Amino acid sequence: MRALTLLLSASLLVACQSTPQPVPRTWALPQGVKTASVNGYEMAYVERGAGVPVIFVHGSGVDYRYWAAQMEFFASKYRAIAVSLRRYYPEPWHGEGEFSLNQQAADVVAFAQQLNAGPVHLVGHSRGGTAALYATRLAPSLVRSLTLAEGGGGMPAFAPEDPALSARREAAVRTMSQKLSSGDIDGGLEVLMTYLNGPGAWTNTPERAKQSLRDNAWTLAVYETDRATWSPFSCDDAKRLQVPMLLLGGERSPPDYASTLDKLQACLSRVERRVIANSAHSMPRMNPDGFNSAVMSFVASH
Repeated sequence: MRALTLLLSASLLVACQSTPQPVPRTWALPQGVKTASVNGYEMAYVERGAGVPVIFVHGSGVDYRYWAAQMEFFASKYRAIAVSLRRYYPEPWHGEGEFSLNQQAADVVAFAQQLNAGPVHLVGHSRGGTAALYATRLAPSLVRSLTLAEGGGGMPAFAPEDPALSARREAAVRTMSQKLSSGDIDGGLEVLMTYLNGPGAWTNTPERAKQSLRDNAWTLAVYETDRATWSPFSCDDAKRLQVPMLLLGGERSPPDYASTLDKLQACLSRVERRVIANSAHSMPRMNPDGFNSAVMSFVASH
């Protein structure tokens, strides 16, 4: 636990800095992966197709590879781009230096600006949805539409009313962090996957997806401390956003996600809501056809 405690303390300290420290790239890039220099960091991404950009923003514990089932589908009509946020694979991050959702949201804005392609569609899942929401607040004129797939978790203004829901989530995160900090990577990831997607979720996860989670395990370990540094986001902030939004939930997801979406929906003026059948939190992978159809229909209308 000592290593995790030191990591979290360092994260808190760095998050208080207003100017991001440049992060020189010392790691190799997989074949076909590009980078864009954003705020002193080389953001990795992959892209397919042409036209109006649709930028996919992953959540905790994963990276651009999470969107494999979306890329070709959206590339048929759009310029599909999947990014890896700061500190995620292919960067081999083990807890050193800055880790901040505020910074990652600013990176998404800088990335969209560099495309020089006008307003973009943002599609964010889980923590990546929150980062996309923060990016939309920073630069609403850059965003044509925002799809929020069970994002917003961890924002106090949209926390579930039932304390038991928050307690269950916090217990799972705490147990996961303890296992990760002791070196039991697979054990920690199994706890998380069981919470998010139900019993047997880790066992049924393909090996390639398991390796992606292992590659990003430290981004999960800092969840609680990272959340404490987020800029406040209130219902009034949501009301000021005039960007069309689609809120997506998984049919079998933990109930705290639906509770958060309920609260967020009540604060939005241009909003649609859909449930992805036969899926839990990992809906882009568990039911890619249903997810792709819902997002494509929404994006095409804006």
